[in-house]
Amino acid sequence: MKNKNNKNAFAGMNIEILIKNSIIDHPAVIEKMKNKFNIQGSLSNTAGGGIYGDKSDVRINFTCGHYIDANVKGFRDNVGFNQLTRTSVSKFCDDFALGQREKVELENIIVAKSKNTRNVLFSQEQQEKWGVFFAKNAKGILKYGFANNPSREILVLYNRDTSVVKIYAMKDVLNSLPTNIVFTKGGFNIGCCVAFQRKGGNGSLSKDIPKTNIRHPGNNIQLKLKVHRIIDLLEPVKLAEYAI
Repeated sequence: MKNKNNKNAFAGMNIEILIKNSIIDHPAVIEKMKNKFNIQGSLSNTAGGGIYGDKSDVRINFTCGHYIDANVKGFRDNVGFNQLTRTSVSKFCDDFALGQREKVELENIIVAKSKNTRNVLFSQEQQEKWGVFFAKNAKGILKYGFANNPSREILVLYNRDTSVVKIYAMKDVLNSLPTNIVFTKGGFNIGCCVAFQRKGGNGSLSKDIPKTNIRHPGNNIQLKLKVHRIIDLLEPVKLAEYAI
């Protein structure tokens, strides 16, 4: 399992490098981005975005000092989900200004799921309480998963089977996503494209931490993207597309 985890991480890195190196060969795509973001300068270079921010995989720099951050997601035709982001319950609660009581309650909900994964994450009673919070913060949760600063970001979806790259302005993505909350066995969906779940997994790199301990990585919160659904949804606002 450790080798599989490393392989997945390496595959993700390769996709980011592929986008970084290929996008500069498509001047028409660069021009569309310049027009969308009102950039006056010429393309300067592209760089790995990991050093700039945790949502940025590639940075596209222009001679005027303007830059565009790209959140890159690779996927395959036969895989329906892609991880948007993951975080601890504690950090999620801090980021959304939840108090100690709510943090403990949400941690207990996550741990209870780890004890019996066949159970629903949120009981009917918990859905009534937490549904109000999630509905109120749905737009914020989507931004939390997709972007740091949508005004200067793009979403890049790369089909690893067809080598087709699709590009969207992040503000258009967030404005297009529905925000209705529907509870599921694993957590809840925000609209048709994003799922909120307990991370799960066997935590192969954390064997000394019990699976029922909130510190176990399987007890993180995860936002997952339903890639094919979002591609259909975003077709009207697609900024550019090219094949590698």
